[in-house]
Amino acid sequence: MSNKAKRAGAVGFILVALLLAIVCVGSGGQRVVFEEIGEYVDGGMAVALRVVGDTVYLCEFDRGVVILDISDPANIVEIGQIRNTAQSRGIAIVDGIAYVSCNVNGLKLFDVSDPSTPIYLGSYGESNGDPHQFVPTGDVGYLTEWHGGFDVVDLSAPATPRRLGEYRTSGYAFSVEIAEDLAYVTMYSAGLVILNVSDPEHPVRIGGHNNGGETNALCVVRTTAYVCDKEQGLEIVDVTDPACPVLLGVFDAGDGTVGVRVVGDVAFVIHWERGLLAIDVSDPANPVEIGSTFDGGRPNGLWVEGDTIYVADGTDGLEILRFRVEE
Repeated sequence: MSNKAKRAGAVGFILVALLLAIVCVGSGGQRVVFEEIGEYVDGGMAVALRVVGDTVYLCEFDRGVVILDISDPANIVEIGQIRNTAQSRGIAIVDGIAYVSCNVNGLKLFDVSDPSTPIYLGSYGESNGDPHQFVPTGDVGYLTEWHGGFDVVDLSAPATPRRLGEYRTSGYAFSVEIAEDLAYVTMYSAGLVILNVSDPEHPVRIGGHNNGGETNALCVVRTTAYVCDKEQGLEIVDVTDPACPVLLGVFDAGDGTVGVRVVGDVAFVIHWERGLLAIDVSDPANPVEIGSTFDGGRPNGLWVEGDTIYVADGTDGLEILRFRVEE
């Protein structure tokens, strides 16, 4: 198929998605409408991303991290690449340092203060298997490992990160979010696990929730955890008491829910087979779909800034969409 035909097909999908968004109305009479404003396709397999100002750091499983200038979303330009980051699965950027999780190649640190010329700083060599997601907070970072569990990492010397503590489990550690002294970790077959990390050398499990299925991505907003279950959909969990999480509701999107970000009362969810969904979660017991868009691809990563959504969409690369909520 020619590029022109492919783009025409994509436009058709978007128009259908817009119509669907208009007829899907939430409990408050709201609907979400999406508009694609940019895309970048280079043949790689986009799986995760981070946005810093006008720059996108796009993890491509085969090529590694590609750095893009998105100041003009209609004309996205590649300005750099972080070498030796093949099989990258996650990236975090804080204070000009990029932390790249590369499956079998470990966690690597790069100076990206000049995005066009990344500089290698060091790597974390103590992981037990397949780093997945990393969250740095000051001189301490938190790493999930697909086959190794959960590590607390000393970042005080970027050239030589070292392990401070660890939590091991039979479940595959996938995502992590940090709130004060708590780490919310999804374990693929063990659900949501909540750890007290006030003593970084000795993380302690204080609570959890396992609804069955295969948990992966999550987003924690104040006292609510939004947990993606690849089999069961989006789970909404009250974590007011971390020792006793309570399931509030589930949005069943079908097999393939793999990412979530929450803006106000709307959860934006990516789904392997259905694309990008907008879910009204104002009533957690009765989440309602109020918009969607899909033009092919296989979305794996999601980022939201203001009214703009960035999707790492597999072989369809990077997609940038603007959304609006209508009454």
